[in-house]
Amino acid sequence: MESPVYIEGFNYPKFDKLSHYGWFNVGYEVFEGTELQVIGEHYRRYDADRFSLGAQFRQKISEKLYIIGGYQKEWDLYNKGRGYPNRIPRQEIFFGTDYQVRENMFMEVKMVHPIKESDFYSIGLEGVGTRLEMGTRVKF
Repeated sequence: MESPVYIEGFNYPKFDKLSHYGWFNVGYEVFEGTELQVIGEHYRRYDADRFSLGAQFRQKISEKLYIIGGYQKEWDLYNKGRGYPNRIPRQEIFFGTDYQVRENMFMEVKMVHPIKESDFYSIGLEGVGTRLEMGTRVKF
């Protein structure tokens, strides 16, 4: 019997001493086709250092299509150059779909909406509130 708990992750190789990107997902299959997941991401470069952590619900609705929804927090660890973490994280909810394009490839589309005021934005999204995010995951 397979374990209902699984761990996925990804990490870019180190190209220099400071830059880093890593992503992880710890999932638990509650019922056949129904999963709860803890998701996280760490992104660092010379002018930014961010960490996000969240919870996601994933429900299979057909052979290759899933509905996803959840909540996430993002911390600015660099805190606008102050050198210590921002105490108030950015908080968001999201809802979308995850489609299995191939056996080892998924495409995700989701709406992300901030739920509290924050004094920083996600990197590259300065001034953006609610947004549509699209991405792919390839498993090796």
